[in-house]
Amino acid sequence: MEESPKQPNPYLPERLTFEQPSGWYSYGRIPYKIYYDLECPTGEGVNKKNPGGYTKTPDTKGGESLSIFVHKSVPRAYKDIVIFHELVEAELVFAGGIPEPEAHQLAVRATKDYAKKYLSKDEFGKFMEWQKGLSIK
Repeated sequence: MEESPKQPNPYLPERLTFEQPSGWYSYGRIPYKIYYDLECPTGEGVNKKNPGGYTKTPDTKGGESLSIFVHKSVPRAYKDIVIFHELVEAELVFAGGIPEPEAHQLAVRATKDYAKKYLSKDEFGKFMEWQKGLSIK
């Protein structure tokens, strides 16, 4: 029996766009306002080997926000891919109640599908090579 070609994941969003290097965003079922920084220096839990991270932070008007940080070393063409990973993982944790290690693994798979959908075959190969130098599991 012949295998049919793998169909793209129909649940992937349109390619994420960010008008500014930092600002406010909303995504999926995440129950918090989301602050993002695409040019974060080393610190805030991110660096060249661990280029993305998220954390709940106090909101200036009370309550909490979700802050997502992408290290400044991430190539421009990959910034939306890194932030997509963090958004998916945060959504699974905060809206889906999935434990962080499992949410991370699910986000890794979704991120690969997202990158494959929006990068050319050559760019996708370069992205996968770039990822090999990271400290992600």
